[in-house]
Amino acid sequence: MNERIAIVGAGAAGMITAAYLTQNGAEVILCDLEEQCWEDFGAISELGIKIKGPGLVSGLRPAVMTHSIAEAMEAECILVCVSSGRQKKTAEWMAPWLRPEHKILLMPGNLGTVIFARVFRTQGKNCSLLAELSECLWACRRLAPGHCISAMPLGEKRIAAFPSEDTPKAMETFGGLLPLKAGANLAEDCLNSPNVLTHLSGTLLNLGGIAQKKEKFALFVDGLNDGYIRCLKLLEEERKEVLKAAGMECYAAPVEPLMAKLRAPQAHPELEAFRQLSGPDGLEHRYITEDAPCGVAFLVSTARRYGVKAPVTEALLTLAGSLTGNDYLRDGRTWDWLAEDGADVV
Repeated sequence: MNERIAIVGAGAAGMITAAYLTQNGAEVILCDLEEQCWEDFGAISELGIKIKGPGLVSGLRPAVMTHSIAEAMEAECILVCVSSGRQKKTAEWMAPWLRPEHKILLMPGNLGTVIFARVFRTQGKNCSLLAELSECLWACRRLAPGHCISAMPLGEKRIAAFPSEDTPKAMETFGGLLPLKAGANLAEDCLNSPNVLTHLSGTLLNLGGIAQKKEKFALFVDGLNDGYIRCLKLLEEERKEVLKAAGMECYAAPVEPLMAKLRAPQAHPELEAFRQLSGPDGLEHRYITEDAPCGVAFLVSTARRYGVKAPVTEALLTLAGSLTGNDYLRDGRTWDWLAEDGADVV
């Protein structure tokens, strides 16, 4: 690989992706706002990106680290590694420098390509390709400035484009960089994300334990119990029914086998790093602020659209909204929110 690739977003996922692509021979430009990553850039300048994780090389440095989005967008291929809450501001940051030949991949997406397309249209800009992944490439955390952990080997992820008819082009563009498989459409990819099941439920069912341990809480150690697993199975059954009614494929891996392995640490030591991943630490954690208004709200709205009952999923979304003071079905990423763009996500 001898490509020039920009990564916008220098959190844990962005840093690990930068190291992975550098390891594979790409010329990487790593970019983020100064207030987001000045400590990380300083540490990387001295020691490279320090990484713990299978198949990754520690100590590599991207070709360029910059706070200038203009410099980053000199590359034609751009990977965006920011949380859903930062997507609109990131699109606005990129828009003045957007060129028709740009190809952009959101990692993960949560229907964020719709936001990027809307921002670009408002500013009279367009690009060659907008695509997103169904989930983050890495199960990862930032441990310290410039230091990250990836808890699982890199596996194949689904990709879809906005509009969905551009998905073959997305595979052609990004399939040589990352292990990808084409998804049928954006809606199907979003609904199949594992986070739709695990994050919101795990947080709400463990608020007492989270309050006790705070930032030291690890969901798959401290919160993994029979009740949580039963809830996951109920959510999984509801999601399958929704996808079936919508004529979409359910390709997400079943939750029970993984949970059984996580509960048997001696038999599965290879999952120890995943078990120990920190979070959530409260109602302001991204397991609520990202997953409630994005994946879970979209699942509930899809259930209503196709006349499927999803009482457990709806109850969790209602409870999260009541506890945080948010109306996720009004303000989240739903079919009403998609409006005329809905035709381009299926």
